[in-house]
Amino acid sequence: MKQRIVFLDWLRVIACLMVMIVHACECIYSDDYTFSFPSESAKYAIFFYQSLVRPTAVPLFLMASAFLLVPVKTDTLQFFKKRFTRVLIPLLVFLPVYAILPTLWNAQTWAEAVQELQHCYVNFPVSGSHLWFVYMLLGLYLIMPVISPWLDKLSRKEELIYLGIWLFTCSFYRLRELLGGDIFGECWWNPNATFYYVSGFVGYLLLAHFIRVHLNWTKKHILCVCLPMLALLYAVCFVSADYYSTRATAPAVLEQDWQNLTPFAIGMSFALFMLFTTIKGGSDSWLYNKVILPISTASYGMYLMHMLMLPHWFVFYNPMLPEWLTIPATAISTYICCFGISWMIGKLPFGKYIVG
Repeated sequence: MKQRIVFLDWLRVIACLMVMIVHACECIYSDDYTFSFPSESAKYAIFFYQSLVRPTAVPLFLMASAFLLVPVKTDTLQFFKKRFTRVLIPLLVFLPVYAILPTLWNAQTWAEAVQELQHCYVNFPVSGSHLWFVYMLLGLYLIMPVISPWLDKLSRKEELIYLGIWLFTCSFYRLRELLGGDIFGECWWNPNATFYYVSGFVGYLLLAHFIRVHLNWTKKHILCVCLPMLALLYAVCFVSADYYSTRATAPAVLEQDWQNLTPFAIGMSFALFMLFTTIKGGSDSWLYNKVILPISTASYGMYLMHMLMLPHWFVFYNPMLPEWLTIPATAISTYICCFGISWMIGKLPFGKYIVG
């Protein structure tokens, strides 16, 4: 059996729960197009959770994958065969499920279901909007073999330069606002301007590679740097959301500093990832082998299916609990159910083609 990297399994277990907390919060305040808060206490409950989990859950997943896979060591066809079998085939299974199944609980009409089914292999169904992540991940898999030879030759200083450029591009949402519109060659006929090719989620691949190859911090160093960094950036995200909650009219404005490609998200994701690296050993413990490892193995299937269950758990808890408790109760209940189902499917002979 291939040697496991223990902290990455812990990371996947926690990041998967973080994703479900994100979506439990959204059940309270957002329908993707508008937002509102049922009360002041609900608003601050949402800010309390979202200011940590929303900017970091997806980057942590990406960094875990990149830490293992980049630079690619196998030939390209073998890499694609393994990755796409594990990721693409389960996606193709779940797309029609999300197109049809919500009809059973009257979330859409059968006519809408037919339209969704016809379109589901072009893009994700409305009820499966979280699947955007899988499309993005598949795109990163396509680029991994391309950048791998370059990463093998890259010095620490050179990689820092590119990380700095990437960090700069993640400030553009503010620069456009400050400078009054399109920047660095952007226009309606050319969205692929100067920094387009060194921007986006590919930066998290570089960040994970940089951590693995060039950072060898002690636990004390990590705690002294990363805990204050995490606390400070969390506070910035919280205050930003509170500021825009009374000024914004669209979720995109309210959530702009919670997005995954901001300097705040990068800093928080770096800090959290480094804190996870302090988890050493434990691969022979009962907790790791009986709890953490099985959940980590099932995490992709849990991610794929969780939005089929999470809204129903929210409807169950919301009338009886305050929002501070509704959010974690919804996420944890969904998490447990998804693990049970994903684990059982994974035991079937063909299970890997359903849950990865």
